[in-house]
Amino acid sequence: MLASVIREIIAPVLRECPPACGIVSITEIEVARGYGHVKVSVSALRELETALAFLESRKKELRGMLASKLSLRSVPTIGFRMDLSGERGDRIDRLLQGDDMTSR
Repeated sequence: MLASVIREIIAPVLRECPPACGIVSITEIEVARGYGHVKVSVSALRELETALAFLESRKKELRGMLASKLSLRSVPTIGFRMDLSGERGDRIDRLLQGDDMTSR
């Protein structure tokens, strides 16, 4: 339940990411036991570091939105991390097709 509320709060903010990032999406949300900390995995079509920096700059606002939506004694801290699984999948596809330029 908490993960779905977090997704509901963060998703609209993703649309405000700088255009250079392309499409930015949440790939996973991990909620720690006791709800003290939340890790949000994010992927971006381009410039993932820029997207993460943008989200980091909005952390305080996101926690405030989370506090107003939840009735918990304390609001969990939010951490963002890169999800590079798409890049790894692309690299594996290129390797399987024999098109990986980095292996030459």
